[in-house]
Amino acid sequence: MADNTPRLLIIVLLLSLSLAGARILPRAPLPAATIADTATFRVAQAEWHQDEEAAVFMRAEEGAAVEETEAPMVGQATSRQAASRTGTRDNSMQSAVAEVIPAQKEKPAAALPTKLPSEEKAEPPAVLQEKEEQPAELEPKQQDKTETADPAVTYISHTVASGDTFWNLSIKYGIPMAELLAVNKMTEKTPLSIGMQLKIPVYHIPVVPTLGAQYGELLDWWTQAQYVWPIGKDARVIDFATGKSFMARRTIGAFHADVEPLTAHDTQLMKEVWGAWSWATRPVIVEVDGRRIAASASAMPHDIQFITDNNFEGHFDIHFLNSTRHKDNLQQADHQRNVRTAAGQ
Repeated sequence: MADNTPRLLIIVLLLSLSLAGARILPRAPLPAATIADTATFRVAQAEWHQDEEAAVFMRAEEGAAVEETEAPMVGQATSRQAASRTGTRDNSMQSAVAEVIPAQKEKPAAALPTKLPSEEKAEPPAVLQEKEEQPAELEPKQQDKTETADPAVTYISHTVASGDTFWNLSIKYGIPMAELLAVNKMTEKTPLSIGMQLKIPVYHIPVVPTLGAQYGELLDWWTQAQYVWPIGKDARVIDFATGKSFMARRTIGAFHADVEPLTAHDTQLMKEVWGAWSWATRPVIVEVDGRRIAASASAMPHDIQFITDNNFEGHFDIHFLNSTRHKDNLQQADHQRNVRTAAGQ
């Protein structure tokens, strides 16, 4: 039998060379584009190199990548932190993986929202806010409508009797004598005869709302105030600053009210308010028939006097909104300022 040993040695040698060549020749690496996940690609690369230790490391790192994806805001684990959890690894394997897959920059964590979506929509629309503010605007409008209400005028008849004069009738009915003459188309020289019918205007002045209990109604002198406080009627005059008061009577005056203290005691009270007789003006409230009217007064006795036992020689002036002086029919600025002060303006 022929010796086949040489042939067997040759066959073994050839097989050894084939196997050695298979290990030396590298395979083409798997394309990264075919791998959906970077961590999976790195695992595949490790398995391709038949490195069991690297494969274990890659799988652990893949798990770390999953944790990072699920909770990015808690803290992102780096490859070195993943390696520390799986133990030490060969430095050559780290460099090999780094050459195959470039390191990716960590994306900055998204800022936490400051408001929940439900909170951002909590603010009511502007239209609803306007609807809530509308009721507050209704009150001033209603008040303005009341303040601008015009006085109503009706008429009654008076039958002239013995002793009647135009002056006495104007005081009796609380209207200016000039108006009584104008309504009846007469003059001061027109004779009155018993039984004659005279037309008498009667004014109905609406109450004007005030800004508070301490303030007075702001009434125009020509169309309102002079009819609420007519000639011959008594009223209480209240000093706006101190609250001190005294009684007085309107005795005359067409452009404003000419007034006299009712008694000597009232004269003393009035003097205590001013300190001395003076043209200085002060805000006052005129209280008549339960109504309070904003006004301004001075305290200088002058001219005509009707009440003779009150220790006041003459009369003093009280002005109202838009009233004027007798000497020139002009408004006096300080009186008008005081009137508005007494009205809360």
